[in-house]
Amino acid sequence: MPKYQNSNTGDVVEYDEPRPRLEALENWTRLDPEPGPEQQLAPPADPTERPAKNAPKDAWQAYARTRAQDSDEEAAIGDLTKDQLIELYGGEN
Repeated sequence: MPKYQNSNTGDVVEYDEPRPRLEALENWTRLDPEPGPEQQLAPPADPTERPAKNAPKDAWQAYARTRAQDSDEEAAIGDLTKDQLIELYGGEN
């Protein structure tokens, strides 16, 4: 059963199944270990393809790194929020 913790309040909640809404929010972290066979996650998407807007922040970071123009831009990607990544790299190619 997936557990999530809110980084703002410290609250921990547990659900019967994964909650995509909580996984999309930056202030919620999933605490449970690797998902069991009944909860297998999809394989990582190709980082050269623009992820969906509801994709996890790390997918957006991987995509942004493939689009970075130089090493300074690539280094700054880790400091951007998911919304900033979408704004900068989410446009049509």
